Amino acid sequence: MFESLRVLVAAIQLVGVTGSDLRARAFFDANNVKVGDPMVLTIDFIGAAEFRDLHPPALAKVVGRKDWKLDDVSAKTDTFRDARRLTYRVRPMREGVLWFPALEFEYEGPDGKARLVRSNEIPVHAKAGLEVVVEEMGEEANEMPKPPELAEVRFCTSGKDSASPLSLAEVRFCTSGKDSASPLSEDDLFRWKKAMAKPTADAFKEFDFPEARMNEATCAIREGNWARAMKIYQKLEWTTGQTPEIEKGIVAALALRYDNPAVELPVWRQVLRPLLRFGWRGRVGLVVGGFAALAILFWLLGRGIRAVACVAVAVGCCTAANAQGLFEQMEEQMNRMHQQMQQAFGGNGIGLFQKAERRPVEISASFATSKAKLQVGDPFEFIIALEAPRSASIGQIQIVPSEAFGLSFTGPAQNLADGRSANTNNVVKRLALPARYDVPFRGKLSFAVEGMVSSRQSGRSFSFSYSNSFRCETASRTVQVAPLPTENQPADYAGIVSEGLRVHETCDLLTVGTNDVVTITYRMLPNGYVPADFLPKDAAFEWMRQTDREGRVQEIEYRRYFVADGAAKTPTLVIPYYDPRTKTYKSAKTGGTPLKYAIIP
Repeated sequence: MFESLRVLVAAIQLVGVTGSDLRARAFFDANNVKVGDPMVLTIDFIGAAEFRDLHPPALAKVVGRKDWKLDDVSAKTDTFRDARRLTYRVRPMREGVLWFPALEFEYEGPDGKARLVRSNEIPVHAKAGLEVVVEEMGEEANEMPKPPELAEVRFCTSGKDSASPLSLAEVRFCTSGKDSASPLSEDDLFRWKKAMAKPTADAFKEFDFPEARMNEATCAIREGNWARAMKIYQKLEWTTGQTPEIEKGIVAALALRYDNPAVELPVWRQVLRPLLRFGWRGRVGLVVGGFAALAILFWLLGRGIRAVACVAVAVGCCTAANAQGLFEQMEEQMNRMHQQMQQAFGGNGIGLFQKAERRPVEISASFATSKAKLQVGDPFEFIIALEAPRSASIGQIQIVPSEAFGLSFTGPAQNLADGRSANTNNVVKRLALPARYDVPFRGKLSFAVEGMVSSRQSGRSFSFSYSNSFRCETASRTVQVAPLPTENQPADYAGIVSEGLRVHETCDLLTVGTNDVVTITYRMLPNGYVPADFLPKDAAFEWMRQTDREGRVQEIEYRRYFVADGAAKTPTLVIPYYDPRTKTYKSAKTGGTPLKYAIIP
């Protein structure tokens, strides 16, 4: 019924966004309104990306004006949890169930190539509103900022203005009330008149005075070349200083670049406005003056420090005699302690003990699996064995696999009983690392083990313990993980592996009218693995995914829009999954929430 309205529009440029594997979700603050009611459209971008230079793109031109009035000037950007958020003000323009279209955005990937991310479509039930309200809905102010108007220049000769200078042999430009340094020939004056009559950026390029450069930038913006205009404004800003006209031109160029009429002057330009209003000479003068002021300040501080030092030396001379006796006593005590240490270690001295202290503790590692045959979704344990001297104590262990594709650690490492070593002076410390493979795997695997090891060194009268960091790596072993059985596998199975799966449904409306939009929330509680891109049937987007410290999924929420079409209940949702505990495929069901239809008089 509404399929003709649910059209994917052309890709929208996200200028300044670089990332990978972005996801997008879109929603309104209300889905059941009257024609002309203002709504807030929210678009979230989720994933690893650089959003620092993100400017809200213009959307009004890609959304059907017959159905929607979208105000680009109202666009705002913000950060929400792990998402970068854009908001716009939108109004529905006619009665009925309107589908706000899915929008496709283009951004730059890490490899420099363009990537696409698509948002979901949104249904809205627009009910009849007062006609006067709809008629009075004026056009939103979506006009782009305009560059400065073309600058008019007076001409003068012999210090007097001339209304018709074409008959003069030499004409000078009068700018800021002063004659320019170089005269203007009649040919140049003719080209100026022609450029003003038919202004283009190339026509004003022949002249090098500021007013002509400003006119060139204005024409460049009118021609759609914002980059050329920005270069001109930056050069003028360096030579003559920032002016209100240059600021106005920069805003117009940025609005053209980002296709956003609500763009503002960059914050750093606003903050540094007192400095930028000077040309390069003024800025150099300020910098030199600042360094000179600092030099004077440090010189004064140096004089003060020297004065304080002289006073300190005078006081020190008075107490030197008393301090000499104290130093002699300390030296005698240190010599006595040195002799005692030499006697304690059999005359070998401290240096030999320190040399022994630096001797590294030798640790080797190996691993095995608790099960000989592994299957996707089947929990097992990696048994990590560390062989070390009996006197060594190992702690703060970190274990990193060489290949983590499809591998999930389902809990912290647990200590097992020590094993025996062929070397009677060593002991094998064993750890069990709970894990699970969520995809088939076959290949070489090894583990890098890092941590701290403490050892004890003893002498005749003293014993010392010391700690060092260590790192060792296990030998590689071939690991093979068999895929899930295909027998009795449901056709719509999407890769969920979980020891039991619970799904609950809640609705924001239970008493509805025909065509009202019901927002359904699916709350899924898995005990295992759920693919990152999994989305229940007909769901619009994933709202939240909560994990524990080990990265195990604890709870996921999905949102779905259901248009009440007279059905007594919401649709039933069936999610198939594989239970590794029973080694069978099962299904979790939810939905079927009763709906009550209101009687409209």
